[in-house]
Amino acid sequence: GAFDRLEADVEDDRPVLVGIRPDGRRVHAAGMSEGTADQVFLALRLAAVEASCATGEPMPFVVDDILVQFDDERTAAALQVLADVALETQVVLFTHHRQVRASAEALTAPAGVFVHEL
Repeated sequence: GAFDRLEADVEDDRPVLVGIRPDGRRVHAAGMSEGTADQVFLALRLAAVEASCATGEPMPFVVDDILVQFDDERTAAALQVLADVALETQVVLFTHHRQVRASAEALTAPAGVFVHEL
């Protein structure tokens, strides 16, 4: 709820990503917290995976500790989104955080969640 949308913009002949707050204020990606920037990055990556799945051969989605800056509530929500994406393509998430593992194991996902400990 901190941002209504993202916009691409150009400043000084360079592309920039800007978050638009509900009151209309603009926040550059560089000015976002590390957690928010990670969430934006994940959302953009998932949009690319979704577009790829819709137009051609699905590509696997492999990420390493992408949820490290997420709180427990956002971790659970992101894992549910990843489980939904797993209906279309393979999702591999590496983590060393026990809470992320526990949240993943708690999911009841149609595609299934398989946890492997190394």
